[in-house]
Amino acid sequence: MFIVMKVILPALFLLTPLVSSSATDLKVAVWEGAAPFFQRTEAGWKGPCTDIFRAIEELEPQVRFVTDPEPMPLRRVEYEMQAGRRDIVCGARKSAAREEAGFQFLKNYVHITGYRLAVRGSDSIQVKTWDDVRLTKERVLILQGHADIPRLQAMGIQLDSSAPSAEQNLIKLIGGRARFFYARDSYFKSSEFLARGDRQVKVLPVLFDPSPAFIATSKNVSAELYQLIDQAYAKLLKNGEVARILRTHGIEN
Repeated sequence: MFIVMKVILPALFLLTPLVSSSATDLKVAVWEGAAPFFQRTEAGWKGPCTDIFRAIEELEPQVRFVTDPEPMPLRRVEYEMQAGRRDIVCGARKSAAREEAGFQFLKNYVHITGYRLAVRGSDSIQVKTWDDVRLTKERVLILQGHADIPRLQAMGIQLDSSAPSAEQNLIKLIGGRARFFYARDSYFKSSEFLARGDRQVKVLPVLFDPSPAFIATSKNVSAELYQLIDQAYAKLLKNGEVARILRTHGIEN
């Protein structure tokens, strides 16, 4: 028996690294201002996308999501995805430009979110449509690389898309560099924004442009791996896990 154990134990140790290394690492990119999908804490990233990725890992142990420790400007995220240096994003809006760049969106979305305009706290303006905004001839701050930039420019909206983060846009808004700041409704409800406790900014009540946010892989992710992730996510939708995760973070679809 002793001799048999001496033979078996080394064999098990040799097998262990093979098992642990069988998972495929997928590099997750996070853009600046990605709340509520990703929110930075002292312990790392939290948010519905982090929890969804963990749930997929439980269903499919051969996949492991490795999230960047630091966020990047949205335009840089798109470039890194297109170049194949990042594999997956979460909370992305579908656009023709992103699909042409090779983004492979999962069949089912994560969350439908609209957009709101923020103004300075002392501003009494009320707008209900994009025509109202256009007629003011005032600039609208929008995240650099935002998928809606071409559409809004075609509507005649004056945009300032130079800032890569929501925080920088808020500073510019408060400083009077523009009259409006356009961002996701869910961002304005996130702890990242609410923690500011900033009375210098108020969010207007009208909801603009509701649309779904997706998980998307880069073109370098194989069809087989994409299919595995897509099917795992569909299972999480069907069993109610995605809805539970969203509710945990104060998000309702």
